[in-house]
Amino acid sequence: MIFELEGEPERIIRAGEAFWEPGGDVIHYQSANNLKDARSRFVTVMIGVPGEPMLTLVDSDELERRRDRRAARPD
Repeated sequence: MIFELEGEPERIIRAGEAFWEPGGDVIHYQSANNLKDARSRFVTVMIGVPGEPMLTLVDSDELERRRDRRAARPD
């Protein structure tokens, strides 16, 4: 699975590996299948503050303002 968080280069997470995201103001840019011959599946467990939104979507204006925080894309 291709995985990318704000401030980190995209990376490959392989079957059986664990991953986590820090809380707070960090954009999760992508999680995608990197396999051409199989599906990728993963389980997500989210822990949050009661009464607070679990997920906040980012609009295109905010993505543009934070463009400098995204790691360079691989060629």
